[in-house]
Amino acid sequence: MSRVHEIVNIQTDLATGIPGAAGDYARVKVASVAKYAPADIQYAKVRLTTDGPRRIVAHASLDVNGTPINAEAGGETYHEAVDLLHERLRHQLVDLGH
Repeated sequence: MSRVHEIVNIQTDLATGIPGAAGDYARVKVASVAKYAPADIQYAKVRLTTDGPRRIVAHASLDVNGTPINAEAGGETYHEAVDLLHERLRHQLVDLGH
């Protein structure tokens, strides 16, 4: 039976005006991609910024056993941006494991 991997340390950085709940949401969504990684993820940083009045940009950097994984996604809401970021990270981690 294979072991489920985890993210050891997740740091979030929110731009001014982005609610704290966005950081919590991003942390949960990014943590959930660890199961697709071929090893534990030692460190993850998630940054939420704004790009104009109606666009949120989510960026994540992960360290998977020394291999950097980066993804970025945008949306009209932080939910949309983080959900798309989650999918992009998931695809990269699945590819990394094969």
